[in-house]
Amino acid sequence: MKKTIYSILAVMTAVACFLAVSCSPDDITVVKPTYINSDGIPVVSIKTEHAAGVPADKTQSIGCDIRVIDASGQFPEVSGKGTIHGRGNATWSYAKKPYKIKFDEKQSLCGFPANRDWVLLSHYCDKSLIRETFMHTLSEYIGLPYTIRHHFVEVILDGDNLGVYLLTEQVEGAKNRVPVDSQEGYILELDNYWSNEPLWIRTNHNHNFTFKHPKVASEEGMMDGDEKYRFILDFMNRLESAIYGADYKDPVKGYRAYMDEYTFARWYLIQEIIGNYDTNMYMMLRNHSSKLECCPVWDAEWSFGLAGIGTNGWARPPQKPVIEGNIKRTQLYIYQMMHDPYFIAIVKDEWAKLKAQMPDILKTMRDYCTQIEVAQRTNFKRWPILDQYISVGLIHLGSWEAEVEYVFDFFEKRCAWFDAWLAKQ
Repeated sequence: MKKTIYSILAVMTAVACFLAVSCSPDDITVVKPTYINSDGIPVVSIKTEHAAGVPADKTQSIGCDIRVIDASGQFPEVSGKGTIHGRGNATWSYAKKPYKIKFDEKQSLCGFPANRDWVLLSHYCDKSLIRETFMHTLSEYIGLPYTIRHHFVEVILDGDNLGVYLLTEQVEGAKNRVPVDSQEGYILELDNYWSNEPLWIRTNHNHNFTFKHPKVASEEGMMDGDEKYRFILDFMNRLESAIYGADYKDPVKGYRAYMDEYTFARWYLIQEIIGNYDTNMYMMLRNHSSKLECCPVWDAEWSFGLAGIGTNGWARPPQKPVIEGNIKRTQLYIYQMMHDPYFIAIVKDEWAKLKAQMPDILKTMRDYCTQIEVAQRTNFKRWPILDQYISVGLIHLGSWEAEVEYVFDFFEKRCAWFDAWLAKQ
């Protein structure tokens, strides 16, 4: 055990040194809880009505009692009534389910600003359990306007210890969350599941966007063809005319008239250095007079060398993850922007700033690993998958420690490749 931990620390140190220099359905074992919070992270204990469990239909909620306990005393205990339902798309099909909880009254969890809505991410495919946290940590250090607050917790549902989850804020326009105006703001999502949503827009260039704000398809929200709908569709069509037009590099006629180039550069940079194949792309328009900003980051399930794209779709074992090569350069709008020397210069500047902070970033991630070092044992007793390929994952390494080491090793090598590639642009 100690030898493995020392190996992890050695990899972290190597990453820091490199960056400093380069700056110039599975078998299930039910584990009944016999303790509260002895694993070092807060516990979210949920008891559904009549212990009926969470409905298989993720659109259906069930009432529940929710208690959040932290025996360390860092955070006050929270108790309240609310509802729980399933969430996610492909992730809902896995054995370890992600959930959304909604309190009847606003609650502050883990020291975060009070809100009714919270998300519990399961990280079933990510056996390191840290990929999403790593991405959010990079977002915090690079300075995106809003990073989703997050904290590791242990979830106990109707007496069944489900292991380690990541408690996060929900992507929504609200006080202390995504900073958009309640009346004029928008949060757009580019996602392959757009047709499952009640309302979306399709631009003249056949890009489909759904909405996290404002509310849609309801009397108090945005309706198909109403004024709010027409405004954002017109805005996005004008934006695309600018970025795909002959004058797209022009600061007045091109994309910069509609888009905040700095947030797009930071978003791209994060996704590229973590090798994220399948991120959700969120963009926000604060009000009618604002430029479109690219944030928050979300969904790092298939990053850090866990997956890859083959010639006919997702790669499958025995193929191996590829460390080098562009992954996000062809992402929506990014491809065109990366043909503009002005935008490339911003990416280079943001990369230099991020590299300078890497020792602190790696220390932060080391602390996160320490937080869950004990709790992960319970997680993988409940979900014994460390020696299995899961979904489109290309690796299984047999231990949590090896999975963590793999993430840091991939990150070191990916950063080295990106640093060399970007210098030639």
